Amino acid sequence: MKGMGQFNPEFYLRYRPYYPISLFENLNQKLISRKISPPFKLADVGCGTGHSTLSVLQTQIPMHMIGLDPDQKMLEKACENKNHFTLLPSQTLEFVQGRGEATGLADQSMDCLLVGSAFHWMDPHETLEEFHRILAPCGLVRIFEYQFPKAIHLPELNEWIRRQFNLYWKAPGQIPRGSLREITQIFRTSSRFQSLGEGRPPMRLLLKYEDLAGLIFS
Repeated sequence: MKGMGQFNPEFYLRYRPYYPISLFENLNQKLISRKISPPFKLADVGCGTGHSTLSVLQTQIPMHMIGLDPDQKMLEKACENKNHFTLLPSQTLEFVQGRGEATGLADQSMDCLLVGSAFHWMDPHETLEEFHRILAPCGLVRIFEYQFPKAIHLPELNEWIRRQFNLYWKAPGQIPRGSLREITQIFRTSSRFQSLGEGRPPMRLLLKYEDLAGLIFS
């Protein structure tokens, strides 16, 4: 099974979980408090198969959402995934090809930029410059990820998974990248952005062993 799901769009679509709605429920208030009116213009940068994109839309916030990813096969699966969701009349969604460092979006065209479990693939300096270019005045950036999956009541299984992953399952050339806080530090130290806080909303899933294995291999 070594590497069978790494960067595989089918595995991403089947096994990657959606994000809890609680992660996005305050976006509406945050944007309005910054004098930004709905429908909001959002971009999910590094959207993959659209799990983060469609998670945000479930909040029912009025928005025009753009999902961007450099991998055309991922975007094809995202479009396929879109067909399983019903959008509100106040919501629109499109998927386009683009990178965090070069989105192809117009200057100051986005009210909010989201990055879900993808920032570690981007050059932080180039991405910061690009986000500053495309973000509207007073716009928001929210970068988030879910951690490596752990079984709550089976610490011995967690240790075995960690050991197997490091020995056999991780992608070729994959090296420790640091915590999300460490790799996003550039935004907190930049004079172009102001940190509005951090959080760790709970995320618990009931998974069969097959689903846990699929998530790990993805």
